[in-house]
Amino acid sequence: MPLPAPAEPISAGLIDLDQTFLPVGRMRQITRVTRIQDASITAEMELNHEHWVWPEHFPGDPIFPGTLMLEGAGQLVALWAWANGSRGRPRLVRISGSFSSPAGPGTAPLLLEAEVQRKRGVYFGKVWIGSKSVDLATVELALVVLRD
Repeated sequence: MPLPAPAEPISAGLIDLDQTFLPVGRMRQITRVTRIQDASITAEMELNHEHWVWPEHFPGDPIFPGTLMLEGAGQLVALWAWANGSRGRPRLVRISGSFSSPAGPGTAPLLLEAEVQRKRGVYFGKVWIGSKSVDLATVELALVVLRD
């Protein structure tokens, strides 16, 4: 099914995450895309109380790892590239994050919002990560998609 023009909002149902180039299993951080329009994309990371990370990352004092938030930000920008026709193998070439609050079992779902610009085949993203009640992180990254 062809994607609509970028100015038209893309229904979350049009992006089947299993058909993209996202990682699988525990490394897939994005649960669902909720909006894509122009240079922005919004998604969620579901962190229910049964999430695999809670018993493993500081048992008794669970915290969602910042590295997985960074991974989620990269996956979000890769999804924007996918929705805009780029196919291949996405690779982060630069990433930095600023963390303002931890995420624990009661912080579900995490919300991710990105603004993306493409310049000469490099996707530059600024990603906000938070929940309905708290800002968690801001991530800036550059991503390329290697052609097969």
